[in-house]
Amino acid sequence: MSALGDFLSLALSSMIPILVTAIGGMFAERARATNIALDGTMLISALGAIIVGAATGNPWLGLLAGVISGIAYAAILAFAAFVLRCDLLIAGIAANLLATGVTLLVVQNVLKSTGTYAPANVPLIPRVSLGFIGKIPVIGPALSDQSALFYVVVVVTILGALVLNRTRFGVHVKAVGESEEAAEAAGLKPILTRTVTLLISGAAAGIGGTYLSLSSVASFNSDLTGGLGFIAFAAVIFGRATPLGTILASVLFGIATAASIQLQGSGVIDPQLLHSLPYVATVLALAVQSIRRHRLNRFDVTDTSFLPAIIPRG
Repeated sequence: MSALGDFLSLALSSMIPILVTAIGGMFAERARATNIALDGTMLISALGAIIVGAATGNPWLGLLAGVISGIAYAAILAFAAFVLRCDLLIAGIAANLLATGVTLLVVQNVLKSTGTYAPANVPLIPRVSLGFIGKIPVIGPALSDQSALFYVVVVVTILGALVLNRTRFGVHVKAVGESEEAAEAAGLKPILTRTVTLLISGAAAGIGGTYLSLSSVASFNSDLTGGLGFIAFAAVIFGRATPLGTILASVLFGIATAASIQLQGSGVIDPQLLHSLPYVATVLALAVQSIRRHRLNRFDVTDTSFLPAIIPRG
């Protein structure tokens, strides 16, 4: 495999959990039901996936368990926000902290592991060989032998874009996000729509979490996500919660992550600095968007296409 093909393969692998989680978060964000608990949801899902995968010997059942775990955790967040009337952002932060504690508790006290749960002979999601396509220079080696979840994520991404932009449900999501009062006047139920989008984001984060524990590695620990859920959330904001923008932002962060991994063995740059590269890229991306919005406000240019739900209207 060429150096460029090797790097592209690593970039695609790094992008998978970010992209699929961001696509789910995009739905919640467009309905102004910000799911800042994406990282915690990925963590819970990763643990659920590897437990079921190891117990059944079937990685696809592990994937199903990961998705169900993500939906269940998102349902808890929705219950806290819409039934108990908690602030959604504060509830999301609490959910992230709770996920770390719960997974550590389960690993140490239920699975009887010292911190890293690595069951013997756990089956991994299979990798797909593309045959003659894999012989195409650069692109072939990059696409060949990717996890089957890569192709699942491609399908989920396309479906997500079509649902948001081409279906009645997508129109309802946008309507609820733009004006709750207008949506209610049109007969929509904002709370129900936002709950559904949170569940969608939980399912997508479940796929991302499963990739980390049943495709990337065959083990689990409470630091497994490494902040990828927050990077995915940043991709949603930087991509303005649009399918194309979210995809491009996820690709950018995937490339930054791959670059940090690729350069770690070079010895040219300090490894700790390289490890921070994806997070530096995330901060810079959000800073660029902040500067753009400041310039729009400075020159009194109205931009109503998207306003992050973490920023109050008015």
